[in-house]
Amino acid sequence: MALDYTNNREAAVNLLKKHVKGDRYEHSLGVEHAAVALAERYGADPEKAGLAGLLHDIAKQMNQDKLIQDYGIYSPSDRTVHGPLGAAWLRDHGYVDDEDVLNAIRYHTTGRPAMSLLEKIVYIADAIEPGRKSQEADILRDFASEDLDKAVLYSLECSLRRVLENQHLIDPDTVSAYNDYRRLFDRSEV
Repeated sequence: MALDYTNNREAAVNLLKKHVKGDRYEHSLGVEHAAVALAERYGADPEKAGLAGLLHDIAKQMNQDKLIQDYGIYSPSDRTVHGPLGAAWLRDHGYVDDEDVLNAIRYHTTGRPAMSLLEKIVYIADAIEPGRKSQEADILRDFASEDLDKAVLYSLECSLRRVLENQHLIDPDTVSAYNDYRRLFDRSEV
């Protein structure tokens, strides 16, 4: 039976506590808070945003090799595979059946072209939750308070810069998302 965040947030928190420990647990609570605030700001469903924000990293501390084997999900980066694995695990175990919530969890680290409002909210909430202490996060918070699409583009640019500086593999969804949002702003500047 799918989690009912609206009437029973405690069940979602208990699921999180079972699978996510330490700083990652606190981070997840922060993302939940930021996602709800952004949902209220931009007219999205705060309950869906809260659930997706709370559970976005559910697979981060699970045995990812086993989950990859179980679900046949591949990502070029070990750092981004937990999103798709978490969405698959939550669906498979009947905890979440809402496709928009699952997609927000699936793409919270990579983004993708034409993200839904909820997907953008969780993508940004992950980067601006109160535990994020950096100049980049502060700039992103300012963008997020003004224009969610600008925040997404800036976050994608920062993500690509970090991945290149660290010589990691780039997820194709991130490249496609960057191109999509870059085109959006190139068109609006004409």
